[in-house]
Amino acid sequence: MASDSPRPRARVTPVQLVTALLLFVVFSVMGGFLVAGLALPVATVAGSATKGTASLFEELPQELSQTKLPQSSSIYDRTGTHLLATFYNQNRVVVPLDRISPWIQKAVVAVEDKRFWQHHGVDGEGLVRAAYVNLTSANSPGGSTLTQQLVKNTLLQNAIQADDFEAQQAATEVSVTRKIKEWRLALAFEENVDREYGTHCTTAPEVDCGKKQILEQYLNIAQFGLNIYGVESAAQFYFGKPAAELDALQAATIAGITQNPSKWDPVRYPEQAKQRRDVVLGVMYEQDMLTRAQYDELRATTVEDTLDLHRPKFSCSASVDAPFFCDYVTKVIKFDDVFNRAGEESGTDLLYRGGLKIITTLDLHKQKIANQELRKSLPPKDKSGFAMAMVALEPKTGQVLVMAQNRDFDPTAKEAGSTAINYAVDRKWGGSRGFSPGSTFKPIILSQWLNSNHSLSQVVTGYQRKYEPSSWQASCLGDKPYTGEPWSPANVDGVGGYSMSVLKATQNSVNTAYAAIANQLDLCSVRDMAENLGFHRADGAEFEVVPSVVLGTQNASPLTMASVAQTFANGGVHCDPIAILKIKDAQGNEYPVPPKNCAQVISKDIATGVTYAMQQVIKAGSGVSAQLKGNRPAAGKTGTSQLNAHTWFMGFTPQLVATVWLGNPNRDQPGHNIRLNGKFYPYLYGSSVSAPTWKRFMDRALGNAEMKGFDEPSDAILYGARIDVPDVVGLPEKEAQAAISAAGFQFKASIRYTTNSPYPAGSVVAQYPSAGYQMRSGSYVTYYLPTSSLPSWWYNWPSDWDPNVPPAGYWGSTWPPASWADNPPSGWNPTPSDPPADNSGTNNGNGRGNGGGN
Repeated sequence: MASDSPRPRARVTPVQLVTALLLFVVFSVMGGFLVAGLALPVATVAGSATKGTASLFEELPQELSQTKLPQSSSIYDRTGTHLLATFYNQNRVVVPLDRISPWIQKAVVAVEDKRFWQHHGVDGEGLVRAAYVNLTSANSPGGSTLTQQLVKNTLLQNAIQADDFEAQQAATEVSVTRKIKEWRLALAFEENVDREYGTHCTTAPEVDCGKKQILEQYLNIAQFGLNIYGVESAAQFYFGKPAAELDALQAATIAGITQNPSKWDPVRYPEQAKQRRDVVLGVMYEQDMLTRAQYDELRATTVEDTLDLHRPKFSCSASVDAPFFCDYVTKVIKFDDVFNRAGEESGTDLLYRGGLKIITTLDLHKQKIANQELRKSLPPKDKSGFAMAMVALEPKTGQVLVMAQNRDFDPTAKEAGSTAINYAVDRKWGGSRGFSPGSTFKPIILSQWLNSNHSLSQVVTGYQRKYEPSSWQASCLGDKPYTGEPWSPANVDGVGGYSMSVLKATQNSVNTAYAAIANQLDLCSVRDMAENLGFHRADGAEFEVVPSVVLGTQNASPLTMASVAQTFANGGVHCDPIAILKIKDAQGNEYPVPPKNCAQVISKDIATGVTYAMQQVIKAGSGVSAQLKGNRPAAGKTGTSQLNAHTWFMGFTPQLVATVWLGNPNRDQPGHNIRLNGKFYPYLYGSSVSAPTWKRFMDRALGNAEMKGFDEPSDAILYGARIDVPDVVGLPEKEAQAAISAAGFQFKASIRYTTNSPYPAGSVVAQYPSAGYQMRSGSYVTYYLPTSSLPSWWYNWPSDWDPNVPPAGYWGSTWPPASWADNPPSGWNPTPSDPPADNSGTNNGNGRGNGGGN
């Protein structure tokens, strides 16, 4: 309860009031407090006193009735139970009176204003006592009641929030002028509060009268230590418990601090704090709040023995598990329009003053795994200068579950192995200019390929070639064609060098094949597809429409690449990354947060096709080092930038998306002949460190989660529509190969016996199937070059066989020889059956030759 026995209070009489004022003025003059030329209009006061204190002492300024105390805000994980960090200008948590221990209420009243329950805001007896002490000792007590202190602190608080330096000085100056104004406001304020809440106080714990309301406000505004405001924050800091649970000894310690928070600081000056605490205990004993036995027992205890310090996790640097994610959340609050509405507090003010409880999307369990695996791969102080970062998302929502890096978070970045830069995000959110994503960009190219009615089985050339600027399409450039330099991309370790299906090109990350793919697309459509999937540059610059984008040359953040992968994992539905689930303000009301924003940006059919191709990367391609435990289905893509400077792995299962980056965050340092974590690498690739790190994280993060598979791609995505076989008879061999590849088929070369070809030497004389025959993309077309020499088997017929009649019963045992399949005699099929299934179709044209007739 608020007091042992609150008593009804009599109204102050004009005589009492004027006497108190006169006494204070006289003694203040004698004590040196009265400034020259100041006069108190006593006659006016006396003549108006009978009209009541509210009219006698000016109307209350608006700030006294509309003060909003700054409170600390806290950021939590997705469960709302694990505190990541706290933010405040003043470390304060406002609590109602019924959540404040009666002991601290008693202790504060006893030592600060023992007649609190009797006076009307100004204590006449206290003024006389203060004046007497002024005259008889070196001390200069102000005789301020709790109401006066509340008025002073409120005016000061408003001046601080308004950044009004003059008002701050006026609220704290030592002068009779301020003191008299303080009296007038205290009397008027208390009368107003009494009018609203009443004057009859019961023993109930909650506020039910004006005095209790004043006490509640005082206990929440007063300072109880270095940047510690209010009894709730004090209780948590000094004793690790809420204010409701404070006992008499703890209450006396806290109550003693407020007179001089620096001098009576129990942490820095425990002996001095004990002296002050014992004074409080003595006053409590004198006022019958403690028995003699209790008083003696409590005084015998040292301050050190009672403290249980719980320092607040102030700012993200105090967040042990997720400092970079914490920093990202603060940037969202600082910059997102939801928190910066016109005419209202800024996002920064909300964070540092609003008393918000911020529930984020962070999965603490997965975050800890990411921290461990990144540092297992690369220690924070690795001599290479390289760093690592990881982001994990929930596929269905885009919620950021993990945001980690191997280095420590330090806003000063003074310590080795530390940084203030969040490598996982864009520059706008506290990140860097981004890093070249390398081949993790290829799934974006593949998406546009499939969106343009191509298929995974379609064949493209993997040969290195020089692309002239005029060969590129870029419709968004208007009438001006692309005018860059000729471009001739190469592969890693000689990979490629032949025609292959798009699926195989994706599986093995063949640069030359993907250049051929992009050369058949509009670069502006590639840009649009990238942006739809969630790709953007980390530095905020515009997407560059250039051929080299195929190799992932435009810098992006790990969060962006994870967001792209999320679209594939979610069936083509892209969800903007979100980091905040909900926020409650100091009153417990829901505060708006950035909304979930999901949209179908590519068809599910295309997303399934891209996912299927990315599965092959892990199953048998460049990402085999990322295969998950128990053959859990997964899709992914390695990424290695130019000069092996930045290496990536981007992958997902149906339940979890994750992206890992490795590189030097300060410059594009080549990953050649480099030692990481004690291991030497002649060349760094996405499969070297990033993919194994991704695998270990995913294995642990998914744990015993259900093994879910992916949908199978449609027949059209996998094989494409049936298309016409081109007519290559009469073309030189190289041109014939190019025509077959451009049409989406693979080719085989063979020879055909002829003695009189109508075409130039070296030209194709026949083909199979014939021109106009319809097959699926990726099927084989055989072309025949002329020869005047018969094959060797022509001269080695079995006896009694008619070369013009296929033998019966012998086919497949010892006959025909291997070369038969490529060059059978005219009129014979290469096999006794119909053509292979992938060559089946209809003939819509009149070809000028057929390698096997039919």
